[in-house]
Amino acid sequence: MIRIFPMTASQVEAVADLSAQCFSEPWSAALIEAEIENPRGEILVAEIDGQFAGFVSISFVLDEGTINNIAVSKEMRRTGVAKALLSEVDRFARKHKLSFMTLEVRVSNKAAQSLYTSCGYEPVGVRRAFYQKPTEDALLMTRFYT
Repeated sequence: MIRIFPMTASQVEAVADLSAQCFSEPWSAALIEAEIENPRGEILVAEIDGQFAGFVSISFVLDEGTINNIAVSKEMRRTGVAKALLSEVDRFARKHKLSFMTLEVRVSNKAAQSLYTSCGYEPVGVRRAFYQKPTEDALLMTRFYT
């Protein structure tokens, strides 16, 4: 069973380690830890049978939401963790009465784009050379709530 809950200080290192494994420019442990006190955001972690499986970092300003990062450990992929995290993002957006949630995804990451589309996100634009290491455009995808 997948369990999702707000990150606590005890998960900071696991989130930082997974971020380093998944992203070419990962967040530092200090930045991740600072999110615990952020009133305009949250990091949700996922566990399967007590084992850390992934996380999503979300933030918002006024009624505009952003998924900053979402990652699932390699051994836990294709088990429903990412969909479960995105379902919690949906609950978060509705709870905070957000108009939309937006994310960026590498244009080459077709698997992630397919997942986001299946969860109600649609392409709305491109951010040129958004990613580094390697340089690549980002597809901007948004889920609208109003």
